[in-house]
Amino acid sequence: MSAGDPTGTATSVAGVALEHPVLNAAGTAKSRDDVARLARSPVAAVTLGSITKEPRDGNAGEVYASRSGYAVNALGMPNRGSAFYRDLLPELAATTRAAGKPLIVSVAGFSPDECGELAHLAGDGGADLVELNLGCPNVWSEGEQERIMSFDPELVSRSLRAAAGTAVPVGVKLSPLSDPVLLAEVASAAADAGARFVVSCNTFPNGLVVRTDGRPAIDVGFGGVSGGAMKPIALGQVAQLRSLLPTEVDIVGCGGVRSGQDVRDLLAAGAAAVGLATTYWDAAEDPGVFTDLLADWLG
Repeated sequence: MSAGDPTGTATSVAGVALEHPVLNAAGTAKSRDDVARLARSPVAAVTLGSITKEPRDGNAGEVYASRSGYAVNALGMPNRGSAFYRDLLPELAATTRAAGKPLIVSVAGFSPDECGELAHLAGDGGADLVELNLGCPNVWSEGEQERIMSFDPELVSRSLRAAAGTAVPVGVKLSPLSDPVLLAEVASAAADAGARFVVSCNTFPNGLVVRTDGRPAIDVGFGGVSGGAMKPIALGQVAQLRSLLPTEVDIVGCGGVRSGQDVRDLLAAGAAAVGLATTYWDAAEDPGVFTDLLADWLG
């Protein structure tokens, strides 16, 4: 606790100061209205994106299924593409800064070169931090799932190196990595390639929810598992990454954040901040969930 932080809640990610550790996770803000709503909310920073190079409609049909204790989604990263956001980003950055909040921009390239191009676009557009989303499991093209880049240490390294020279700190968002050897290899690749922070973790790939008639509840079939069921996985990822990464590389813990105790547990495992999406979506995107979460954490 410091004189400038009488409640003792302040933290930082990659040198960017945060009033407290609670953030919205990527996927929950795509538009001008989304950013304005979250800027008025209690989140410590607003996370925009993920942004892809070309516009994406996302996956068709039912893409989100919420059940007791978990959810599965296959949104497919719907967004209006890099050209649209290149023009809009300065306005969005001004909106968040007027509210006293940093802007985190999540970008998702389908190659290392695209990752680098998008990282520079976000940094030049006014982001305070750039997240390379290499862990999205929900992208389909012509009936096939795209490769999850964060399972390949070389792709992680090449993507971060392509983003070198971005005007602001760059980090990487990973899928859950259940193989501890691969997790160590990916962590080493990220650190060696200059990652300033790691977001752990994205949804668990290839979950299946069925309707009462046995058909998949998600129309593309499989999706990423999120919500309360992800908490032990998220805690394990954060704890392992904290032991593997240099101390100067911060960790943002995502997965299963529904209560103040979840925030405390992720911070105790080594996270500098935490992000949530499912709780927000399940509350019909009511920013009051952040007020309730912070009150529960501080209470």
